[in-house]
Amino acid sequence: MASVTQRIKQYNKEVGQPRGGLINPKLLTATQFDDEQGALDHKLENIHASIVGLAVDYLSRLARISAKNTEEAVRQAADVFRASVMGSERLSDFGGDESIAADAKAVVLGFEMTQLDDGAVKYVIDADAVRRACRLSTYDVGLRAGVVFYNPQSTQLAPDEVTTAHILTMIQRAAKFFEQYGPVTTDGFIFVSEEAHAVGGRGGYTDLVDSGDGDFLTADTLWDFKVSASKPTKDHTLQLLMYFLMGKQSSLPDFEDITSVGIFNPRLNVVSRLEVMELPADVIETVRRDVIGYDV
Repeated sequence: MASVTQRIKQYNKEVGQPRGGLINPKLLTATQFDDEQGALDHKLENIHASIVGLAVDYLSRLARISAKNTEEAVRQAADVFRASVMGSERLSDFGGDESIAADAKAVVLGFEMTQLDDGAVKYVIDADAVRRACRLSTYDVGLRAGVVFYNPQSTQLAPDEVTTAHILTMIQRAAKFFEQYGPVTTDGFIFVSEEAHAVGGRGGYTDLVDSGDGDFLTADTLWDFKVSASKPTKDHTLQLLMYFLMGKQSSLPDFEDITSVGIFNPRLNVVSRLEVMELPADVIETVRRDVIGYDV
């Protein structure tokens, strides 16, 4: 059993994708946004790229929170950082150090809030928020990869001035993206309902792919956040199609109107999008049957 990304690695090793990939990245339609800052050089940053990516994703979600009161805002923030907190709890259970889980919960509660003139409560996205998000993101590994991969030093490493500026710029770019392509209909998603999962239901998961979660949905598009310094790869496009098919298989209403997949890369400030119906039927069937494991 494996996550979506782990399954892609397995498939590449055991079978291999054809030249150009099952879904050639050239099929994506790319749109370049211009804020006169260009691509942000990851080599100048002092935080690992995976942590930066998670921090940008989480802070973009945090920035979209507009709550009726502080209690509701805190609940929504806890949902944004759910994976981080769950990862910290696993790290605490594994190492017997309860301070890790306690730290994660305290950091979530420490994000600054402000109340707008209309009474809505919003989170302040500033350098302190960046520091907190990076710290929390270091705990995700406990959930996503395994507790043995946790490096305590990563938690103690705060983003420097350049890294902080880059992350804040990417959050601003994300806000512009959502203005044009939003609104977001689902923020963070899995492929089975909580009710079905509680009674052993699988939804869109299989024996081959038993975990994996996506970033967000808009009216007709399933989106993935990538902060890579490179253009989309064949593994990225395969991941998108797997998400799409697993969403459809789940029968969750969130995916009913989804017809396209896309990547937003705030580091490059590029949107890449693809209509799934443009793909050959045999490619879709190969991914359904051989990669995900439906109808086998």
